[in-house]
Amino acid sequence: MTHTFWASFKETLSLIGLNWKVKFRNFAEFMRVIFHYYPNTQFLKIDISLLLSYLFSNPFGVSKQFLMHKGEENVYTYGETPLTTLAVIAKHCQLTPHDVVFELGCGRGRTCFWLHQFIGCQVVGVEYVPTFIHKAQHIKERFQVQGVSFRLDDLFQTDLQGATVIYLYGTCFSDDEIRRLIQRFSQLPVGTKIITVSYALRDIQPEAPFSILKQFAVPFTWGTADVYLQVKQ
Repeated sequence: MTHTFWASFKETLSLIGLNWKVKFRNFAEFMRVIFHYYPNTQFLKIDISLLLSYLFSNPFGVSKQFLMHKGEENVYTYGETPLTTLAVIAKHCQLTPHDVVFELGCGRGRTCFWLHQFIGCQVVGVEYVPTFIHKAQHIKERFQVQGVSFRLDDLFQTDLQGATVIYLYGTCFSDDEIRRLIQRFSQLPVGTKIITVSYALRDIQPEAPFSILKQFAVPFTWGTADVYLQVKQ
């Protein structure tokens, strides 16, 4: 019994330590965002307005409650790409103003606004949770952002026509879900780029018609992950 108590106590301490580590990393990330991106007045207004809209409704909680209501088995699927990490990804993947980027699972849309504001590309954010889309759309209309659109849709069924780049965080997806996406991606035009986090598409389905152009490591608040830039063959 004593052994069980100490094991439980150590696990609790470990979780508390991890929680504080994530909070510290989130704070450090926000300071970097202020330094690097808030000098851009338009983005400052957009980002602060978006963050304030979740002041009393944490996006992780919003996602969890919606997924529970829908009866989903996994209700802990929400995650965001830190903006400074997104900048590294955009540089490695050579995103340009000529790209049309589809973010599948865009969450509250913060990364979509960043991509348009700092890369200049057209961005389509696809999300399943209505609250995220409604608030992002409100911000878009309030600040008259022309290069970003949001779509309340199932990312496994949404129309991908026009995409030159697809960004898929999707670290919580099951292998079966990734295979469903691979089937859809396989119908994309040759040359379409797909960016994934933590796994390459061929890790899940070796015969998938994609080749890896680049693999590189980037930081997230929960640790370091490999990002894969792939192209449709």
